[in-house]
Amino acid sequence: MDTLRISGAVEPDGRREWTHADLFAAAPDARVEDIGALVPGRRGSGVRLDWIVEGSRPSDGAKWVVLESADGGFTACRALDELASAILVHADGDRPFTETDGGPFRLYVPDAGDRCGNVKHLARIGFRTAPVEDSRPPVEQRDC
Repeated sequence: MDTLRISGAVEPDGRREWTHADLFAAAPDARVEDIGALVPGRRGSGVRLDWIVEGSRPSDGAKWVVLESADGGFTACRALDELASAILVHADGDRPFTETDGGPFRLYVPDAGDRCGNVKHLARIGFRTAPVEDSRPPVEQRDC
C-alpha cells in the first residue's frame, strides 16, 4: 500500500504517515469528492491538505513545506500559508491513484500562480523552518 511520509519539524505526537485507507476514512468535512469542481479538467477525489497538516502537527516554527515526488526527482518548496486551498488527490472513485494517474498522491493548489506548484507522484512532505532550494525551474522559466 502506498504511503505518504511526513518528516521534518513536526511535534513528537504528529502523524508520520498516511495511507490511502486513512484518506478514504477522512471525516466528511475534510474530503473533496470532485477535484474537477476546483481545478477544471482534472479528475479524482481527495482531502484538504490542511487536514493532513493538522494531523501531522508541524512545530510552531515550521512555515515551509517541501513536497517531494516518489522518485525524488522533483521537489517544490512552498510557504505553508500558500497551500491553504491545496487538495491532496488520492483516488479515482473508490480506486487509489496509480502511477499512471500521477499517484500515489497528487497535490493540486487551485489558486497556484503556476502549474509547478502542483505536484504529481507525491510521496513525501517535509515541514521546514526555513525555505530550501527545490528542483523547479526559475519562476520566469516555469511551464510545468
